[in-house]
Amino acid sequence: MFSFLNNHNGNEQKTYLICGLGNPGSSYENTRHNVGFKAIDLFAEKFSLKFKKKWRAEYAECEDEGNKYIFIKPMTYMNNSGEAIKKFAKKNSVKAEEIIVIYDEMSLKVGRLRLRLGGSAGGHNGVKSILQYFGGADFYRVRIGVDHPGKGADIADYVLSDFTLSEMALISPAVSASVDAVLMLCTKGCDAAMNTFNGTVPNDSGQPNQETKK
Repeated sequence: MFSFLNNHNGNEQKTYLICGLGNPGSSYENTRHNVGFKAIDLFAEKFSLKFKKKWRAEYAECEDEGNKYIFIKPMTYMNNSGEAIKKFAKKNSVKAEEIIVIYDEMSLKVGRLRLRLGGSAGGHNGVKSILQYFGGADFYRVRIGVDHPGKGADIADYVLSDFTLSEMALISPAVSASVDAVLMLCTKGCDAAMNTFNGTVPNDSGQPNQETKK
């Protein structure tokens, strides 16, 4: 059991479920649809964690600044992401508002970030699955822009294709910034995180360039 510590805001320790969406397997590793997995991998690197397997997911846990974090990558494939997330939430008594989901967003330019609480699936099948398993309850979303392929393009082919080299130059710092955004959300609140990261294009170090905000 973990001890109850005081977090940044002086409250009892909270448990946050940080979920990155993607598809399992090396063939999907560098696709647009897997930026959520890349963020979770970066959390594991940051906190020197090793993944374990349970409930059709890879997961790792740690405590930091008075909070407990459970990082998960559902291994159910994108369209059934909600199954594993629901299981972890139930077994750890995590409320919907303590769940943060990181995923790709076609309505944002490549590398831009957007945080919010609640909303629709926006055509994203992974988010749609989570909403179905949680009965439409609100959870936090951290969306990483991958841009839209344009009218008439095959969406499935697009999100399941690899980033170009020029896109990777924007995506890598964006994934790094998404990690910072999640930690700020958990320690300083959603407003602080949104004001800092929403609409930004992070620089090479993953820090938000405020002048690039829309």
